[in-house]
Amino acid sequence: RALDGVLTHFDNVVGLHRIKAVHLNNSMNDLGARKDRHANITQGALPLDAIGRIITHPAFENIPFILETPQTDDRGYGVEIALLKELYTA
Repeated sequence: RALDGVLTHFDNVVGLHRIKAVHLNNSMNDLGARKDRHANITQGALPLDAIGRIITHPAFENIPFILETPQTDDRGYGVEIALLKELYTA
């Protein structure tokens, strides 16, 4: 899978042991757009199952995730956090 390839490359170049946190968001743009425009977890270019694979990947065990999505209030973050917890425990 693409995630494993990315993590292998990262490990070879930088080292997985250097990851201290993961900045998690979905993207309004497709891969290669060279833009960092965040989307809500369920509304971006990255499918929800891919996000699930990221948050459950063994390389990120015991690594904190920082959720950065364009919410307008705490309720929106709560909904996304609940969804991510559901994906994590599935």
